[in-house]
Amino acid sequence: MHIAGVLVQTRPEHIPQVRTRLGDVSGLEVHAVSPDGRIVVTVEGDGRKSVADTLFSLNAMQDVLSACLVYEHSETDLIR
Repeated sequence: MHIAGVLVQTRPEHIPQVRTRLGDVSGLEVHAVSPDGRIVVTVEGDGRKSVADTLFSLNAMQDVLSACLVYEHSETDLIR
C-alpha cells in the first residue's frame, strides 16, 4: 500500500467544480477545503507508480493550478 498527501490548488471560484472532479478519482479522498482554493487530499494506491500517475493526472485536471506532493508513506506486507 502506498499513501500520499497532496495539496491541490485552484482558484476560489473553481472550488466546487474541482471538488466534484476529485470525487471521481479512484483512491482519492478530500480532507479539507479552504476558501482560498487549497484542497488537502490523500491518494492511496498499490505502489508508487499508481500514486505518481494520479498526481500527474491531478496536475493536468481542468481548473487545477497545481497538485503538490507533501507526504508519502509506503508499506509492504512483511507477514507471510
